[in-house]
Amino acid sequence: MDRRRFLARVGLLSVGGAAGTVAGCTAAPAISSESPTARTARPDGPAAYTATVTFRTAPSARFIALTIDDGPTAEWSPQVLQILSRHAAKATFFMVGSRALADPGAVSRAADEGHEVANHTWAHSDLTQHDEGFDRASLERTHELLTSLTGRPPVLCRPPYGRIDSVGLAVCANLHYRVMLWSHSVTGGNPKVDVDETLRRASPGSIVLAHDGGPQPNTALMRQLNRMVGSMSDAGYTFVTVSELLAAPARG
Repeated sequence: MDRRRFLARVGLLSVGGAAGTVAGCTAAPAISSESPTARTARPDGPAAYTATVTFRTAPSARFIALTIDDGPTAEWSPQVLQILSRHAAKATFFMVGSRALADPGAVSRAADEGHEVANHTWAHSDLTQHDEGFDRASLERTHELLTSLTGRPPVLCRPPYGRIDSVGLAVCANLHYRVMLWSHSVTGGNPKVDVDETLRRASPGSIVLAHDGGPQPNTALMRQLNRMVGSMSDAGYTFVTVSELLAAPARG
């Protein structure tokens, strides 16, 4: 299937219409009268299901990972890419599928410039608020689109708002995703304070969250991201993709 036909097919697919039980794994619905374990995934069959959740690592080298969520957007994604290029830094972009579909060139540019592209669901949906069929459709639809645009299947998922439970974890396990959270964040509301805190407390293996989409990005955030990446690079840190961070030898 050529790229134009693929994008047209993906654009017409309704995630909401795909809700339901996914083959190979069932989940009991969350019902208010039942115990908290009511919403618990129960994978079927003999296959192993493993989903690791990472907040940070402990590499022997001075590696750090900057992660950029909620894009791409025409206004902010190019500015983030310029900052990264200025400091010869790499990052991981956790992209929202519907926004990637609207701006496929931004996805390709990020990948072409050596950054990692990863899955942040189709419409920034809270994975804990939907059934397994919806969660799987949202992640699979985004997976297919990002693979088509970059030529490389994503291997990481970041759940919107950092929220995930056993149902979402089972879906990620089935897709062979590693689930990535974060140890530090730089917000649009108070970016200078957040960068000051990150510069004081970050260490090799830290995973820093920032945004190029949604309500967070603004000019102040871009300015402070530039300061953070420049300051940490000058201090001997190397900004790598999350997959590079995960693959780095651990500190002894």
